[in-house]
Amino acid sequence: MYKKYKIVRKVKESSLVYSLYLEPLDGAVTEPFLPGQHLMFRFTIPGSDIPLFRYYSFSEIYDPKFYRVSIKKEGVVSSYIFDHLQVGEIVEAKGPQGTFALEVEKDHPVALFAGGIGITPLLSMAKAIALINPARRVALFYGVNDRDNHSFKEEVSALKAYPNIQVHTFYNNVTPADVAGADYDYQGFIDLNLLHSDFKDAQSGYYICGPAPMMHFVENSLLERGVDANQIHMESFASLAAPEETETEVAAGAEGDTTGKEAIKIYYNREGRELEWDSRYRSILEFSEAHDIEIVSGCLFGDCGTCLTTLMKGEVKYMHPTMIEPAAGDCLPCSCVPVTDIVLDV
Repeated sequence: MYKKYKIVRKVKESSLVYSLYLEPLDGAVTEPFLPGQHLMFRFTIPGSDIPLFRYYSFSEIYDPKFYRVSIKKEGVVSSYIFDHLQVGEIVEAKGPQGTFALEVEKDHPVALFAGGIGITPLLSMAKAIALINPARRVALFYGVNDRDNHSFKEEVSALKAYPNIQVHTFYNNVTPADVAGADYDYQGFIDLNLLHSDFKDAQSGYYICGPAPMMHFVENSLLERGVDANQIHMESFASLAAPEETETEVAAGAEGDTTGKEAIKIYYNREGRELEWDSRYRSILEFSEAHDIEIVSGCLFGDCGTCLTTLMKGEVKYMHPTMIEPAAGDCLPCSCVPVTDIVLDV
């Protein structure tokens, strides 16, 4: 169920990142979440006559009074948030959701690899461990393009005060004004050779979030080092797999071009409902959400498999690559659209 939240603070974290501080409009306490999880937002914005859905990760530890989510400007929805949403306005979201989550109380070492805006869920993880389980070994690797894209600089730097936490910050582009050891630690790409020997523990956990090339590089490097694939957890953001629409694409989608096309129907078997597919939506999941049919999901990119659904009849096509490969007879509604009439076991 979607809840209403009031924006009580809006903080610029870097040139293209804002954080929103959200309080429940009804005055209730916020629902607890695991570090790494997110909220699913539903927006109605100018230029689009259908609701637009986005996931934004918690970037702070849990607080019963408010949530903090952080957003990078890179598409029509994030641009609307960045340029137009103001303190005092109301947004709708549901959750917490997501399987890219850390159990803070465990004792085994954990390594966190962040690229750009991928720092948001990993910052929540690192800060939660610092507060709740300060004896747990943590290594945080954070790569950004340059100082203008260095979000949460002070918060990340503050983690170095904890003896159990190693922080390594990498700048791709260094200027004469950048000071090694203060602004950044290393120039270039994330270097896994900096991992402490503690991470030879076979039960160490590895969490990766960032641009696709960076994630695959880190994943492959870990596998080459003999890390069990089950210990590696990855999450991609919209910019990695399912880019946000541009204003032109939203406007084009709003026109709903169906000329010469036969209507496609989606039948929801357990719901007992049949709906005509609307091609303005990016996925079956978003179309279903807009019609009050819930398909439980953990991402919007086919990373986690939470939304895996039996496709009882018909064909779908995928709008972007997915980490999960559904078996024949299954589909990932978060990442596909129908190409024929379909029947879902929903």
